[in-house]
Amino acid sequence: MTAHTVQIRSAQIRSAHIRSAQIWSVQPRSVPTVRRAYVAALAASICLPLFAGSASAADQQTVTLIDLSTDGRAQGEIAHDVTRALRLDARIRFRPVSETINVGGEDAERNNVRSAISLMRSASNRIKEKDWEDAAEELESAVTALTTSFAHAPDQTFVEQVLVLHGVALYMAGEKKEAALAFRRSVAFHPKTKHDVSAYGAKVEAAYAKARDEVLLRKPVTWEIRTEPANAEVWVNGRYYGLSPTFVVSISGPQYVRLMKQGYGRWGKLMVVKEENAKVSLKMTVARRKPAFDRMLERLSEIFDGAVEPNDLTRAQGLLNAPQAVVLRVSGSREKMKVQLALANLAGRQVVKRITRNVPWMRRDKMAIEALVQELLKAPDIPKAVGPVVKTDSVFKKWWFWSAVGVVAAGATTAAILLSRTETAPAKYKAGEGGLILHF
Repeated sequence: MTAHTVQIRSAQIRSAHIRSAQIWSVQPRSVPTVRRAYVAALAASICLPLFAGSASAADQQTVTLIDLSTDGRAQGEIAHDVTRALRLDARIRFRPVSETINVGGEDAERNNVRSAISLMRSASNRIKEKDWEDAAEELESAVTALTTSFAHAPDQTFVEQVLVLHGVALYMAGEKKEAALAFRRSVAFHPKTKHDVSAYGAKVEAAYAKARDEVLLRKPVTWEIRTEPANAEVWVNGRYYGLSPTFVVSISGPQYVRLMKQGYGRWGKLMVVKEENAKVSLKMTVARRKPAFDRMLERLSEIFDGAVEPNDLTRAQGLLNAPQAVVLRVSGSREKMKVQLALANLAGRQVVKRITRNVPWMRRDKMAIEALVQELLKAPDIPKAVGPVVKTDSVFKKWWFWSAVGVVAAGATTAAILLSRTETAPAKYKAGEGGLILHF
C-alpha cells in the first residue's frame, strides 16, 4: 500500500500536543513521586468502598413482614414474635403491612396524627420560651386529635409524650386541676411507664407522682375481647394481650384498645370498662387494597421453592412501599412447627437468604424466634480460599521458569531505559501552525 501523509493544522491540536508532552515527560528523579502517587491512588480505591459500606450499614433499613401462613392461632403468635424481633433490631425501621394496604381508608386518622405531630413541635418551642398557656392550648388540640387516632401513630411513645407534656404545660400555666386530669390520662395510656418530669421542678414532679398513684390504686377488672375476624393482635393500655379472643386484666376506667391483623385496617378506640367479666365485641374493617395484597401472597407462595419471579418482588415493593421484606410461612402442629423465613430484597428483585427450622410451640418462645430472625439477618459467611498445592519439584529445573525470567529481565531493561530517558521538548509553532501527521 502506498503511504499517504495527511497534515492537519490547528491551534487546538498544538495546545493539546503540548499538554500531552507535559504529562508524559517524566524525569528520572520524578519516578519515586509517581510511584507513591500510584500506590496512594490504589490504596484509596480499595479503602473507600470499605468505608462507604460501613457507613451505609449504620443507616436504618425499611423492612416489612409478609406472612404467607394460614390463619391460625399458633401461626399468628409466631408472626407477632417475628415482628417483635424485627422491631428490636436497631438497624431496622419496621413498616407493618397494615400501614400501606389501607391507603384511603385511614385518611382522617393519618391527618389527625400529622396534625398532632405539627402541634407537638410548635408546643415544644413554646415550652422552651416558657409560654405555658399557648403550649397548653396547642397540646390540648394534639390530645384531641390523638384520642381517636392513637392506633395510627407510627410510635406509641409519641402519644405518651404528648399526654405528659400536656399535663406539664397546664400545671405551669396555673391550671392544676386540669393538669391532674391530664396526668391521669397519660398514666392510663401506659401504666407501666413512668416519665421523668423533674426538669420542670419538684412541684410538677409531685403532681405527676400523685396522679400516677391514683390510677395505679384503682381496682383491677378482668374482661374479654372478641373480634371479627378472630386472631387479631390485642393491645390494651400499651400492653400486648395476645390474639383474640382473649381475656384482659387491666385497671378499671379508660381503656386504650388497639387491634392489628394482616389484611385489615388498624383499629383503635378509647372505651371505659368498670365492670368485672365484661365482654366486648369489636369488628375490624377489610383493608382497601386487600384484594391486590391477596394476589401478591399467591404469587409469592413459591418463594421457599426458589421459583419466585423477579417481577413479583417488584410488585410487592410497589404495593407495600418497602425496599426489603421478611417473608414468613408457618405450618404444622404445635408439637412440631415448621418455620420458614426468607429475606427478600424487593428493590433488587432477589431473595437473599432462606432458612427453615422445626420449632416446638406448646407455649410462646420469644427467644427462639429472636434467634431465628438474627440468623436470617446475619451476613453470609465468606468462604475461605483453598490453599495452594505444595510440590517438592524444584522450580529452577523447569524450562518455563527460565523463559519467564528472560521476559521479565527484558521488560525491566526496557522500562529502565524509558524511565531514564528525557523527553524532547515539543516543537514550537506559531499560532495556528500546529501539526499532526497521520500515516495510513
